[in-house]
Amino acid sequence: MLSASRAQQKPANNTHIPHPHSRQPSSVSFAAESDLVQIPFGSRTSALSRIEELLESIVDAITHDNELTIPYETVRSSQNGAEFEPQFGSDRVANVVRFPGRTIQEVKKFEALFRIIEMSHEALLSGKLITKRNIYYQNPELFKSQSAVDDMVDNLAFTLGVGREDLNIVATAKGLISGPIDLILRDGSIHSCDSASDTGILLPSVNLITKINFGLIRWVLVIEKEATFRTLAAAKYSRTSRAGQGILLTAKGYPDLATRRFLFLLHSVRPELSLFALVDFDPHGIAIMRTYKHGSQRLEHEQNAAVPCLQWLGLHSGDVIMNLPAKYPSACDSIQNQDSQQPASQESAEYLISDSRREKPMKRARHSKEQESSESIIPLTERDRKKAVQVMREIWNPGNMTEEGADQVRELQRMLMLNVKAEIQAVDSYGDIANWLDGKLSV
Repeated sequence: MLSASRAQQKPANNTHIPHPHSRQPSSVSFAAESDLVQIPFGSRTSALSRIEELLESIVDAITHDNELTIPYETVRSSQNGAEFEPQFGSDRVANVVRFPGRTIQEVKKFEALFRIIEMSHEALLSGKLITKRNIYYQNPELFKSQSAVDDMVDNLAFTLGVGREDLNIVATAKGLISGPIDLILRDGSIHSCDSASDTGILLPSVNLITKINFGLIRWVLVIEKEATFRTLAAAKYSRTSRAGQGILLTAKGYPDLATRRFLFLLHSVRPELSLFALVDFDPHGIAIMRTYKHGSQRLEHEQNAAVPCLQWLGLHSGDVIMNLPAKYPSACDSIQNQDSQQPASQESAEYLISDSRREKPMKRARHSKEQESSESIIPLTERDRKKAVQVMREIWNPGNMTEEGADQVRELQRMLMLNVKAEIQAVDSYGDIANWLDGKLSV
């Protein structure tokens, strides 16, 4: 955990930092006077060269009156099939989209895919970014739906062996940031994240950031709920925390790729920063935290979008139990006994995974009017219980179960046993989470 007394670290020399898309080990340095981190603009040579190679092959096919083809692998087919490491230009025979196609649908798919490639090529040459939403509205009749564009962009990046943002194609901004930190963009503009309002500012694409002024930042708190983010931003918690100055970050629920890549960027250029996640005590909260830490299955090919060192600050069952003793005395005793035992055994975890839906959940008593925070504690739904089982299956690895994984399984077991879930606000009877955070961050 973060220690409030830890000395501020300021390396003295300036050296170049590889762009966050680089797969080479990062070397980091800071401007001692201002904690200004230089992030040299990373070229899109790899993505651009692969797209131009593809376009040249199409021109060559037209010249020789041959069938036009575009290699096209889907992320889903790779996940369901055997091992596949996309390698553009290899001898491996990939799936292709043809023109003229075998069906009218294939002709339309070729046209849509070629249009996306063309727009990506133009964006890479100009150095500008385009959004997936903008691509769709260029020709709604051709693309049919926004989801179709989303899938084709992700699959094209996967086929070329690059990240989506390497194509200069980004999603519409979703993430918010607040704190005493400045982001200097490629056009020279400065985004001060220490907003006077409680809204924070929208995260720019990491491709646009050339410098970051960290100032005295010592920690980053990733928050699941936008409402909690706004509460802390309005209270200037990033400046008033007992743990020192920090950054508040939210993706308003499940994290988008842009927010995950920004968190990775912060870690890559300032690895000494302590990173924390604050999520609801429910299966979806744990899934959100794990997405930040380990990435998503759907976009597992994306580079630099996971931060394994992220610490799960809460909520844990122990943060919720304080509101439960009068309602669940036996359950609380059981949890206390479990804390003194070894991590979840294979038998107990497998039992809960296979039989949790058949268990009769504990009945939840009526809310206590004496504790406002108990209003944030409600029963699990059937959907929640199914999600808990799904997350446990993803975590469970009998041959190589980590202590961290065992702890997450235990927390999910407790949710199922108590049949409760809790929002972040449950940790404070008055709706002010700052005191609770001070206790956690300063330990």
